[in-house]
Amino acid sequence: MQPKNKLASEKSAAIGQKVNQLAQEHYQAGLKFYNRGRYGPARKEFLTALRYNPELAAAKDKLTTTKKEIEQVSSYIVHRMQPDESISTLADRYYGDYRKFHLIAEYNELEDATKVTAGQEIKIPVIDGMPIIADPSTIQTDSDKAPKSTPHEIITVKRFITHTIQPGESLSKLAQMYYGDYTKFDVIAKFNSLQDGINVRVGQEIKIPEVEGLAFAAEGKPEKIEEAKIPEKLPATEEEIKKPEETLEKKPEVIEDQTVNYREFGVELFKNNEYVAAITEFEKVLNVHPNDKTALNYISLAYFEKGRQAFKKKAYPQAVKDFESSLKYNQECAECREYINKSRQISLAKPRNEAIALYNKKKYKEAIVKLEAFSKMSPADSVAREYLAKAHFEQGLVLFGKEKYLDARDEFKAVQKYNKECDKCDENIRKSENMYKEVHYSKGLAYFGDQKLAEAIGEWESVSKLDPNYKDVKKNLTKARLLFERLESIKRSKQKQNKQ
Repeated sequence: MQPKNKLASEKSAAIGQKVNQLAQEHYQAGLKFYNRGRYGPARKEFLTALRYNPELAAAKDKLTTTKKEIEQVSSYIVHRMQPDESISTLADRYYGDYRKFHLIAEYNELEDATKVTAGQEIKIPVIDGMPIIADPSTIQTDSDKAPKSTPHEIITVKRFITHTIQPGESLSKLAQMYYGDYTKFDVIAKFNSLQDGINVRVGQEIKIPEVEGLAFAAEGKPEKIEEAKIPEKLPATEEEIKKPEETLEKKPEVIEDQTVNYREFGVELFKNNEYVAAITEFEKVLNVHPNDKTALNYISLAYFEKGRQAFKKKAYPQAVKDFESSLKYNQECAECREYINKSRQISLAKPRNEAIALYNKKKYKEAIVKLEAFSKMSPADSVAREYLAKAHFEQGLVLFGKEKYLDARDEFKAVQKYNKECDKCDENIRKSENMYKEVHYSKGLAYFGDQKLAEAIGEWESVSKLDPNYKDVKKNLTKARLLFERLESIKRSKQKQNKQ
């Protein structure tokens, strides 16, 4: 080989190695985006990887495999997103496996599976051969009409039974036990995300689905029967494929601890700000390992962040619940206690602030009603007491201006209940009573002058109740009552004479 050719060959090899390295780097970056549900950036990275290495099969598969599955879908279920739901929780609910969230995201052409909102309508694809947990009547076609019957290829699940594998049992034997037909082992395999005919282990928990249109007998004393809404998530096992009729070795095997998967997925969800879904994963870990430090730490953090979100949205009762849950897992969370106190103070202060707003609008009567209701809950609140005193005083002035003197007097007296140092209250109380007596005493004189004795008596009696020694009210009442009785006696005599 010529020296120049050798040098060129070495350079070519170095370039090829560098290109393959770049292809792998972009492929790995794409995987990270893909696993987080960010399909737009993931697609760009996979395409970049293929530009560096067109033969990179893994990148090709990621771009084509899910697309082929989705292109064959003709039916779907419409789901309206609820608060705290995510695409992964929908995959969990309808497929029994949160890891299938990418199918929903791809079918709905979501660039980022984490960015969905409450109220948004999401279509859940019904994929031939893949079990789906749903009422058949909710399955729609592209024409938005529910099909008259469910296609044979669609497996709809009503509920499932958890069965622990015993020595000598296989999927085909379970199919015979529960369906009366050993050939239906593939239904169990698909529901558990197992390859058809895969070997199972003694002690392994297997979900037996009750399938629409298939006879079902809950025999064998199953450990657990559940509605097929949010089933347990058991990742598929990696075993060698054997014939379904083959029995297992009776030697018990150690069951793989799936909590590692739950923990890792929970951390990933937490980093993606999917706190509700993350909490679900960490709870699974803690159900098995109550003292798992990582799960305890992250579930406390997840509840804390969820509480902060509620606090920002001014959903203070929910915020308190979340921060209390965070404290349950981490008693040293000082910020949790601070947020709880703030949330409670703000929640309590809301009616008080509404009342103050009414006061500022000069709606004193309405403000008093709200402030008094608030004071029953928080009798020591100094701000509420201050505004109650001010509102009663202002309402007293309003009523005085309307010549409702006794009502005004009562408002000024109410002020003293909340402010004993009110220097103007006693003066206003006397002024209100004096005005009342003066006005009604004068009205009595006017009625008496017009010979309206009953009206005069009524006015002077109201004055006498307040102050029997006011001016000549006692003397006037005696005179008016005497005249009134004489006149009434004369009227009775005339009426008697007329009857005779």
